[in-house]
Amino acid sequence: MDSNKGNTMDAQYKSWDDLSEKEQLECIYCEMYKDVYGVKARWYHVDTVEQAREDVANLQKQGELVWAREKEEEERRVVAFEARVQVVIDSGAKSRATALRWIHDAESTDNDDERLCYQLGLPFTYFHNKALTEAAVVL
Repeated sequence: MDSNKGNTMDAQYKSWDDLSEKEQLECIYCEMYKDVYGVKARWYHVDTVEQAREDVANLQKQGELVWAREKEEEERRVVAFEARVQVVIDSGAKSRATALRWIHDAESTDNDDERLCYQLGLPFTYFHNKALTEAAVVL
């Protein structure tokens, strides 16, 4: 009697190339669903390749709508943040650097730019890209 029979932990996993087109499309759907909705659709299985293709195409369209809204919201948060920086400068900060230190202090981010970006919903590369843009203006 095989002691490993029925033990899925010991099952051999297929490589991507060994998966059928339907299985590949199911994997693509699950991963794309996570990109769109934030959770993998591990429950997703279909009967036909045609249905999987249609579902992936529909999910791609939905994703494009979601990603466009997210981009608009991110841009709105950048504008709001820049307005906040200006308010802090107008309130007495002598420079942008001082205003940013004050904002870091108010947000309890220990001067960690990425943490501030996370807390305020800014792009993670926001301060890096801003520094590059400002350096280019100086040159």
